[in-house]
Amino acid sequence: MRFRISAMALLFSLAAVFAGGKNDFRFSVPLSQYNAQLKLLEADNVCVDGNISGYMISVLPKFPLDPDHFYLRHKHAGNLYGWYAGNLVPACYSKLHAFDLKANRISVYEAATLRFYASMAAKPFQDEAEIYFDKRYVYSSRVSRLYFKKNGKWQELHPSSLTGIVKVVEVPEGTILAVGQTSFKPPVTFAPVDTGLFFGAFSVPQNYPVVSGVNVQSGKTSFLTPILVPLDTEVYRIKTDITAGMVDSAESLEVTERLYDQFINDLMVADLNRGFAKFDSIYPKVKRPPKGMQYENPKYKAYVKDFDNTRARAKSLWQATKMSKVLTLNNMIKSRIEKQEEDTLRTQLVPVSARMDAQIKDVSFRFGRDSLRYDFSWEGVLPLSAPSNAIVANAQNPDSVQIMVTYQNKPVWKYEKFQVKSRHHYRYLKFEVVFRQVTYIGTGKFFLPDYILNEAEVQAWLNPPPPLPVEKDSTVAKSDSVVKDTTPAVDPSIDLFRGEVAEIDSGSFRYKNKIVALSPFAINKTEVTEAHFRRILGKDSATFEGADLPVHNVTWDKAKAFCKAVGGNLPTEAQWEYAGRAGNNEGSLWNLDEEPDAVQYAVFNRSKKEGPMPVASKKPNEWGIYDMSGNVAEWTLDDYSAFSFYVEGSNPTGSFFGYSRVIKGGSWKSSSEDDLDLTDYDDEDPRYWGSYLGFRCAFPSHQKVDLEKARRVLKAHGVVVDAPASKELEKASKK
Repeated sequence: MRFRISAMALLFSLAAVFAGGKNDFRFSVPLSQYNAQLKLLEADNVCVDGNISGYMISVLPKFPLDPDHFYLRHKHAGNLYGWYAGNLVPACYSKLHAFDLKANRISVYEAATLRFYASMAAKPFQDEAEIYFDKRYVYSSRVSRLYFKKNGKWQELHPSSLTGIVKVVEVPEGTILAVGQTSFKPPVTFAPVDTGLFFGAFSVPQNYPVVSGVNVQSGKTSFLTPILVPLDTEVYRIKTDITAGMVDSAESLEVTERLYDQFINDLMVADLNRGFAKFDSIYPKVKRPPKGMQYENPKYKAYVKDFDNTRARAKSLWQATKMSKVLTLNNMIKSRIEKQEEDTLRTQLVPVSARMDAQIKDVSFRFGRDSLRYDFSWEGVLPLSAPSNAIVANAQNPDSVQIMVTYQNKPVWKYEKFQVKSRHHYRYLKFEVVFRQVTYIGTGKFFLPDYILNEAEVQAWLNPPPPLPVEKDSTVAKSDSVVKDTTPAVDPSIDLFRGEVAEIDSGSFRYKNKIVALSPFAINKTEVTEAHFRRILGKDSATFEGADLPVHNVTWDKAKAFCKAVGGNLPTEAQWEYAGRAGNNEGSLWNLDEEPDAVQYAVFNRSKKEGPMPVASKKPNEWGIYDMSGNVAEWTLDDYSAFSFYVEGSNPTGSFFGYSRVIKGGSWKSSSEDDLDLTDYDDEDPRYWGSYLGFRCAFPSHQKVDLEKARRVLKAHGVVVDAPASKELEKASKK
């Protein structure tokens, strides 16, 4: 008998196992049991608002779930289920019992296909009347514990604390709310929201942007409302005698320059930051952390950072509004100067000294006593027919000898801080002497004193780079004098960690209408790819998936953090543009080819479905750098400001004030090649991200890579690289 009982028990156990297996539908809800177009009469205790004439109409489940909806699974009868989607009804939310799917190691899809019970002894189906879902939780409106059976075993869903709800209502029309990297148009309801601090940045028409927060409590509805700060449209009127009429009527470059110098001096004296006391008094203060939250809490620190960034943006907007007339006058003066600098002039000058070498008939004239604007010497010979002795003897008498110098009307400006201290001509072209009504053209050379000669702008004009060769059938043509040591690294972890780089030698180029000098640096040959980004920082949030696609949907802060993590930084706008133009004056690389074709170099004019292409799909520039035009626009390090009257002569670093950041290069969304010019720029809020916006990194020249750190970071994200032999390791570490 004892044996028979054991056998019978074993038989029932086996039956239970098979009955509870994955093929037993008594403990599961296959998707085939969900039906569409089922009507459910809404009641007061239903937490989904999907009312259509008093009814809710079922839909078929789709995964992943929409984060903006709340879902009800309702059992109508037998194996007939309805799936209802709508907005969460806050009034009954506090009555629900929540179960965190992630904490219970179960997916929302798996939960939607399981039957739940109040206990392991429950009769089938009795507790399935109302089960709710969202992306993170499953909820019961009836019991505080849920059980399910799988593979013949009962398992429990452990309960979680109920989250909260945040509603944004009664804000002005046109308001945009940014929460993290996502924007919303209120009214909007957020659920579920973790308890504690919840915050977002509001952009309200005719108001300054603000960040507002609210303390979310379990099971309760909180209301997030911005503190409105109306725009102050009062315009600064700096004390200056310079007027638009004076600028418009300035007949010479020297006159316009004097107006400019006086204008900048008035700006400095006026203290453009005045009025911020008023701004500080009306702009809301950062809130303290809610009760129970410490100042060092990551969520509170994120709130403070977002608040400070938004406040800086509002302050920049305040200043731009105040200075609108100042900015208009500034741009008018700059435009006038740039126009007058295009002229070529012929001017009479009187030398401070003149001499002649009687043996070789060489003559020399020195200029500069009356005005250091013309500080130079000329040495050479006059035509044999010229009475050189008489000319030299009378050179300082303008009634007898007229010395005419032809030059381009573009002086070099020497700065002290932000103000111009002196200007000096250097683009001298022709030397003539008029004596006794006869004009003699000299053959010789102009010489500049060292303080002018050593200026980068002057050196660049005197020593222009040779024209770069155009190899029509070649995809890469490198200039050894500029790009050095770009052979592949010995240790593969260098390129996996930092990415392949081009070493750029020091040089000078025309940047923002000024010749500037740059120190050596290195820059990624391609835009940072999704695979590269994941090797360093982990998962990205790309719209278009592909290991070799340029990473996108990345904020300025995230891009900078990536570059810092691999030992570099975002390139300055000057570095980016110098590397992109590869030492020439063209902003469009294809114009250097015999048959210009932008499609050969740039990814652009693509649809929203197509997006970017894999990096290096097109031809590189002369230095082997890809996708500087098109594919994705790229973040740079520089702050942007409409005031750009000062550009450093060496290693420019952007505006000395401003909130938004400079982006370069155009993108796959650009509709025309005219939008891809490397000298053009745009600006964007550093918190912004988009499917057209990516980056590449810049590094110190010939940087030594920390290989141990590189392998450690790569290993953390599943990339293991074997170390090379010791000699190769030493060689690689110096690259």
